[in-house]
Parts: sequence; structure tokens; C-alpha cells
Amino acid sequence: MSDATNTERATEQHQAMHPKLQMIAALLAEARAELLEAARDVPAALRTVRPAPDRWSAAEVMAHLAMVEDGSGRLFSKGVKEVRQSGAPLEDASLSEADAQAMLDAFDRFGVRVRLRKIDAPSVVMPAESPDFDEACQALEATRARLLNAMQQASGLALATYSALHPRLGDMNLYEWLLLIARHEQRHVLQLKEIRQHFADEYDV
Repeated sequence: MSDATNTERATEQHQAMHPKLQMIAALLAEARAELLEAARDVPAALRTVRPAPDRWSAAEVMAHLAMVEDGSGRLFSKGVKEVRQSGAPLEDASLSEADAQAMLDAFDRFGVRVRLRKIDAPSVVMPAESPDFDEACQALEATRARLLNAMQQASGLALATYSALHPRLGDMNLYEWLLLIARHEQRHVLQLKEIRQHFADEYDV
């Protein structure tokens, strides 16, 4: 499937969603575009090379992100099922710019995308040794397709009424779990840029 077809399909999915989910879908798309640009900016021959023994390669970063999105997507789908069965009233079908900004500001209190200190990933989302870069990118494409489908199926449900515990951030509702995926990718965009800069300095590439 071509990039143009993928974009058209994603646009159709976004338009079918509740305004809150449309806003989050747009943020997810923005973060993914930034991620792919940063990852592909790392020279192809160096994408599986670690810049230091204790730092991930670009391929490991991408494999990690695919695992995170897969796990978060599964949790989201489980929560959606619980919300649907609970009979909670449907969401208001409106969303003002102020409402959207307030939702983002509330989530950004977690500081997910700020790389001020190293955070070790839980073992469940640690990438396998020497993953293939292209396979990791394909896995990310697949997890995103599943996530967007789940979001479309959840449109209109009161997603803020269900929360699940994140091991580092505490209780988060389903909107926040989606925002986590986007902000987490933006955090790793910074890491990929650091990797690219390391190789630029080391190998003059």
C-alpha cells in the first residue's frame, strides 16, 4: 500500500472519530512523522550500531516503540471493552480549542517527552538484541493501524471513566494512554537526534 493510500485511509479514520480522538490521532500522526524522519536521518549503515555500550541503536529504539504501542494498544482495547460494558453515558460530541489544550496540558504534567534524565525501560518493552531496522518500522506501521482501528471503534465512549496503572506515571485514563504513545515517541525523537549527532561527530557523516 502506498504512502498516499495510507494517508487517505488514516484521514478517513480520523474524520469518523469523536473530536477528542481526532485531536489525539492528529498528535499521533505528527509524532510518528517526526519519529520516522529522525530515524531515517541516521545513516543506514549505522542504524543497528549502538553509539555507546549502554545506549540503544536506532533499530533498538524503533523496536522498543513498537512494543510500547502494541502493549498500550492492547490495554486501550481492554479498557474500551470495560467502558462499553459499564453503560457509561456517551461523550459530548463537541471539543473546543481550550478543551483540547487543557487535555494536553493535564497530560504534559508527566513530562514524558522531556529528556532531562535517563529512564530505564521496563523489561517487558526491552528490545531484542540486534533487531532489524526495517522490520521494526514495519512493526510500528502494524501497531499504528491496529491502534487507529481501536480508536475508531471506541469513538464516543466515555474513555475518561476508565483508568489503568502505569508503572512509572500512576493511574491514567484511556485518553492519557493514547497521549502517552505520542509523547513517548517525541521523547525518542530527541534520542534519535542524539544518535545521529554522535555519528556525525564520530564518523563525520
